[in-house]
Amino acid sequence: MNFFFKLKTNFLVDAIILVVLGLVLIFMPGVTLELLTKFIGGLVLFAGAVAVLSGILSKKQNVLEKNSSLTVGLIISVIGAWILINPHFFVSIIPVIAGVIILFSGLTNLGQTISLGKNKYGNWWIALILAIGTIAAGAFLVFKPFLAAAYLVRIIGAALVYNGVSNLWIISRMNKVEKVNGQIVVDVESKDVTPENKQEVIDVDSNK
Repeated sequence: MNFFFKLKTNFLVDAIILVVLGLVLIFMPGVTLELLTKFIGGLVLFAGAVAVLSGILSKKQNVLEKNSSLTVGLIISVIGAWILINPHFFVSIIPVIAGVIILFSGLTNLGQTISLGKNKYGNWWIALILAIGTIAAGAFLVFKPFLAAAYLVRIIGAALVYNGVSNLWIISRMNKVEKVNGQIVVDVESKDVTPENKQEVIDVDSNK
């Protein structure tokens, strides 16, 4: 019983954390994204520092291995420090890369749409709409990276809130079922015993 109580409590705490984190992502996307970027930069810098220290302190590595560890560690450390110093630029890279890929795909689709039109395909205009939409989405990511990143964070936040709220709803349903089942058990235990099931009590003293 204690195990299931602890499990339900942990489930409830996790759901509340998901809702709170999701709301933070929705209403503070820029700050959250910057903090996340700095956290990533800190991890990368730490990994680079560990690689450098392992290259310096290791006695089992030969000169080539030590130089490789030091070089890789220094490069990783520089990248981590650069991310910490320029978090906004790092954030802007992600949407731009995705935007270039989507934009290229949209232009390819546009070429295919023109080919469909030349071949007198009946529903070529549907492909045209889809191609234009893809190009517009790619251009939006390329030219408005920070705005795109903010919306992306809000989408993630909304998904977390939905997950947390759904978990809370499931917990409430579980509690309701447990209360109903508990009430049934109490009702069964509190029922009066019928006369047929009563045992006859014999007063031994009165029969003497």
